[in-house]
Amino acid sequence: MLDNNMPSLKVSYQLERSSTQLQAYLNEVHTTRNIIRLNQIDAHLQKSLDDINRFTIKLTNSKAIKKLRDEYQQLGVDIQLFVPLLSNKVKLKQELDKISESMLWLHQDIVDEVNPLRQEIEWQITSERVRLSPEKKSKLYDDFTTLQMMTLKENELVSLVNEVVRQYKQRNLESAFHFISYKTDEIKRLSERLEHNAASITYRQLLLEFFALVKPNGKLHNNLKALKSLSEQSNQQRETIQSRLENQQKQIKSLVSKTSVELAGIKLSTRNIIEAGNVLLIMVLVSSILISALIYFYFVRKRIVQRLYDLSVNLNSVSAGETKQLIPVTGRDEIGLLGRTLSEFCLQLQEIENTNALNLINNTQASLVTCTTDGVIESMNFSARNLFKLCNKSFDKDYIWGLFNPRYHYQLRSIFSPESLLLVNGAYTITLEIESEDELVQYFRLDLRVYYQNTAPKIIITLTDITEQENVARWLEQKVEEKTQSLTQANAELHCQIEERKRAETSLVATQEELIQAAKMAVVGQAMTTLAHELNQPLSALSTYIYTVQMTYNQNDYPDIYDTMNKMDEISDRMEQIITNLRGFSKKTSFTNPAVEVNLYQAANNAIGIADSRAKQHNIILNNQLDEDCCCIGDLIQIEQVIVNLLINSCDALAPIAEDQGVVTLSKLKCGQDSLILACSDNGPGFDHTIINQIFTPFTTTKEVGLGLGLNICHSIMDRLNGSIQLASTLDGGAMIVLEFPIQ
Repeated sequence: MLDNNMPSLKVSYQLERSSTQLQAYLNEVHTTRNIIRLNQIDAHLQKSLDDINRFTIKLTNSKAIKKLRDEYQQLGVDIQLFVPLLSNKVKLKQELDKISESMLWLHQDIVDEVNPLRQEIEWQITSERVRLSPEKKSKLYDDFTTLQMMTLKENELVSLVNEVVRQYKQRNLESAFHFISYKTDEIKRLSERLEHNAASITYRQLLLEFFALVKPNGKLHNNLKALKSLSEQSNQQRETIQSRLENQQKQIKSLVSKTSVELAGIKLSTRNIIEAGNVLLIMVLVSSILISALIYFYFVRKRIVQRLYDLSVNLNSVSAGETKQLIPVTGRDEIGLLGRTLSEFCLQLQEIENTNALNLINNTQASLVTCTTDGVIESMNFSARNLFKLCNKSFDKDYIWGLFNPRYHYQLRSIFSPESLLLVNGAYTITLEIESEDELVQYFRLDLRVYYQNTAPKIIITLTDITEQENVARWLEQKVEEKTQSLTQANAELHCQIEERKRAETSLVATQEELIQAAKMAVVGQAMTTLAHELNQPLSALSTYIYTVQMTYNQNDYPDIYDTMNKMDEISDRMEQIITNLRGFSKKTSFTNPAVEVNLYQAANNAIGIADSRAKQHNIILNNQLDEDCCCIGDLIQIEQVIVNLLINSCDALAPIAEDQGVVTLSKLKCGQDSLILACSDNGPGFDHTIINQIFTPFTTTKEVGLGLGLNICHSIMDRLNGSIQLASTLDGGAMIVLEFPIQ
């Protein structure tokens, strides 16, 4: 019966659960308006149907199950027809929402467009500044009335369309859209009256767009017809599916009821068998308990347990060191044998205790002394007797501290006090001196340990000769003290050398500053000839303009006097700028000046102003391509010194080239988070390969006149500024100097 009914019952419950899931998914699929969710529910439905097919495939021999399986297969066919209908319905509803939204926007645009048009006509009618003829005013009144009527009709049309959209399932769409067409024709006739008004073109165009949406057989009409048709089909298909599900639920319920009745009979038979088995088990259990109790009380407890308990008590006593107690356990069995063996073991332990300690002490080479916790000596081995010269003496209440110099008596007595570390921790170590007969001092380490003899605490003392180690330690202490004094003296000498080096470094920095100032003055001296020419030209022009002003003033001819004076002012500013640049460059700088933010664009302009006279002398163009906000951290005068040196070197390198015009360019290569990289390049022949490796070495030069200190000074300045200077070349083979400045 179980083999026949349990599979059917299990399948019945599984079918019922799957049918419930199908019902839930079908309820949800009818109300959802999301295509993605609809596809997910379709997948769940197919999975539930597959599960049902898997549940019933093993029980095809059952007519009821086979009939249910056929029903579910037909249900799957109905669902496959039902889901596409709902999918198309959702798509049509989404399209209807878009059409409704478009109508709402058009209606809002119409309202927004008609209000200013109405206000304009009303202003023309009521304004006192606009004088209109009676005919014109009558025409405006007609237009205003027409706008009011069109607004009213358009609102009625919108309400009618919205009502048709809401009730498209219950209404006759053909009649409704015929009536909508009648309304639109009425509004069109009214709008024709406004054709003479140019401002109403947009308003009428919006109306036409709205009419195109709601006309018969238009976009809205066709959508609603298709949606109504799909709704009727889907409702009909849903009723068919619901009918099938109800029929299947009835069949499952009938199958479960039938199987339950048969299982009830199985349950009754099983209960009778279990009750009979329980009675038999209780009888066997009671008999077993009675027999076990009899065996325990008459055999186990008296003959085994009690004797084992006595034997364990005696074992605990022996393990605690009480070996003199007799073992009362007897008998001829294994327990009695254990008792006799334990008694013999106790006797052997007693003999070992009497001889073992003395043999251990006498046979060891170390000096050993045993005493009580009060310090009373009990025994000494041969090595200890020789150490203290007590070979033939016996001990009777002698204390351990009596063996040592009186100055150690108090220290040793305190070790044996009840609160001492020896008795608390069980161990203690101390080092003492012992003088021999030949007045030699020996050092001994005393290791005191607590041990137990028959549960009584005793003290064993081990004396170790550490004279050699102690002498070595004292010798090492003396050597360390001597070495410390030597290191202290060497440290003082090193401090003096450091101070001397600091003074030498200060002198070197001052010398470098003087050398840089000398190089700067050399540059100024080289530029003086061309600078005199630069200043001579503006002075000559200034003299000419002054003469012109005097003549103009004498002739009372003033029209051009202000223009002339402006030119004089510009010449004065130019001369002032040249002198200011030269004066700033000539200032003596110090490497100890604090670093500040420097505008590299301004520094480059100042340097070009100083070197420009040299460049013009050889027809060389100095080009500053830096950004105006290009900044770094450093000292303005020192940075100008570096740039001037590079510009002068480029001008000297380009001077012998007569066929091409020389160009020297300052440009920015890269700007990172911590540094800014600039380049000073020219279109000359580049660096001479014979001195490329020594170019930053002092007194290295290819000029006929020069000390060869310029690039070395630039290298020192860039090091002081936490920057760097490197050699490179342009793509055309010209020389390039790369400068890296810190920006933080």
